Amino acid sequence: MKRQLGLTLVELLVVISVLGIAGVLILNIFTSTLKGSNKTQVIGAIKQNGQAVLETMDKTIRNADQVVCVSDDKKSIVVVRNGIYTRYRFIDPLPPSNPTNNGLIKQDNPDRETAGVDPGTNREFTDPGFVNKVCVNTDPMIKNMTVLTDTNPQTGVSLECVGGGDPTDCHDNPIFRLDKSSGFKDQVKIQFIAKPGVKAAQAVAGQIDPVRFETTITLR
Repeated sequence: MKRQLGLTLVELLVVISVLGIAGVLILNIFTSTLKGSNKTQVIGAIKQNGQAVLETMDKTIRNADQVVCVSDDKKSIVVVRNGIYTRYRFIDPLPPSNPTNNGLIKQDNPDRETAGVDPGTNREFTDPGFVNKVCVNTDPMIKNMTVLTDTNPQTGVSLECVGGGDPTDCHDNPIFRLDKSSGFKDQVKIQFIAKPGVKAAQAVAGQIDPVRFETTITLR
């Protein structure tokens, strides 16, 4: 009898099935590993960005001569040291309904030169006028401002107010809170939450809980 060489149709189908199952298993393992790696990277970025923001503001505010003001909406704070003003401003994730830009905190150093002239008098701002101007959250920040967080909407970090369904409503849980208790040095409480960027892959972002950052700073 002649020995038949090759594979029968049934054997070929079995081989294809086995290879297909093996391929699916390998793909699932690879995908899970990739997701785990991405999740670890995102969590690391959130912690790194949030802590860097707190450390930057802590150093500046703690060594300030005084807290000039906190804006009415509690999203900006201005401090001064040796005549140099430093301002921090929280910017909501925008647009609110379906954000494409991360929530973030900006820093600048407003001064009389950048303030321009008082539109009411057409002259240089007086001391009270300058302070009132820079303490309003709608006052434009100067061009050489610094953004304290990674603004990439896919791989960066987005900041929001603590608690509440509306990430732009900071009334009950303000970003900046100033305590001027009589007989004590000024204290500033800062709180926010950090999340994956607003356009981060949902497969990864959906597995990561927001991280809350807060600190209380007493001026020296």
